[in-house]
Amino acid sequence: MMLADMHEACEQCRFAYARIDTECWGEASSRRVMCPICGWTKYEEQIWTFALPTIVKRSVVRGCGAYRLIPPGGFSGYNAFHVPPSREVVAHIRQLLDSGWKGYLTLWDEEKGKARLLAGHPLQKFEIPAGGDPSP
Repeated sequence: MMLADMHEACEQCRFAYARIDTECWGEASSRRVMCPICGWTKYEEQIWTFALPTIVKRSVVRGCGAYRLIPPGGFSGYNAFHVPPSREVVAHIRQLLDSGWKGYLTLWDEEKGKARLLAGHPLQKFEIPAGGDPSP
């Protein structure tokens, strides 16, 4: 699989590497594209007939932000907000990030037309020591 087949440009904030997740079962498949920066999401379901796909369901949803939470010693995927999150949700995610979880939190700023980073860093996977060596 080519790298270009695993990413797509976000149609909301234009981030070049919105993630693509796929699933396949029998003669059907699905494809979800989600921007880890702003939360924009596109979802498609296909049915394959004679190796040709026919889209049977498609939705595109504007993002209101995105987050990723990686618990100590664990793994978590990317998540999107499709409605503005409550203050309690934002406070809870910040509390987890402040208590040692890795990840980030962004919210979509409608006035500026871009995502605003509230906590963490979208590419943060490991704690980076003062010397700059990113190895865990």
